[in-house]
Amino acid sequence: MSNLLIDIGNTLTKVAISTNNNIIEEFKFDEFNESDLLIILKNYKINYSALSNVSKPNHDLERNLKNLTTFFSFTKNIKLPFNIDYNIDEVGDDRLALMCAACHEYPDENVLVIDLGTCITYDIKSNENNYNPGGISAGLNMRLNSIAKNAFNLSIIKPHYPKKIIAHDTKSSLDIGVVLGIQLEIEGFISKYKSIFPGLKVIITGGDAKVLSGKIKNTIFTNSNYTFKGLDYLIEYNK
Repeated sequence: MSNLLIDIGNTLTKVAISTNNNIIEEFKFDEFNESDLLIILKNYKINYSALSNVSKPNHDLERNLKNLTTFFSFTKNIKLPFNIDYNIDEVGDDRLALMCAACHEYPDENVLVIDLGTCITYDIKSNENNYNPGGISAGLNMRLNSIAKNAFNLSIIKPHYPKKIIAHDTKSSLDIGVVLGIQLEIEGFISKYKSIFPGLKVIITGGDAKVLSGKIKNTIFTNSNYTFKGLDYLIEYNK
């Protein structure tokens, strides 16, 4: 039997099939609807499902998942592998899923998970498995889109890591200001959090993590599927 993992984000819905804690198949949808779900359920032997949704509620999807699988999501009644004093309704499902993944992989360590998605989120799991929510800031494309929208002479660019800190044209100026600016922001937060949490392990994930891969010292860059790892563990923890 397999687990169905669904991550509904601000721009895409990502779906994965997991067997024995391994992702065996992944899909991406602009919009995930009932027919897509039924095709997956027909093609795979799904017993359990888990949902992370930071977009508008999808009650039809949840109803089908409840009827056709053993379904888990981040409700007030869900059992979590960490302690949380924060109002769960004010925390994005994706952040909670990332904390589940951190608990599973590093149960006895202080861990900072930085997710570079539509927004950049900073979340800490202590070595006592207490959840400490950190900051939220604008993500890479949100920054670029905002600049292009509000500055008449600037347009959207395809971002690259800058080769130099001195620009030679508008494109390189934007790369420095946005891409390098995000790196300096992240390094600043890491330094602050390390002063509070000894031996802090830093995980960087999310769709835009590849832009900074290898650029920030003493961090672990993982693929964009860290949310899936958390959803998979949520299922195992609640069985």
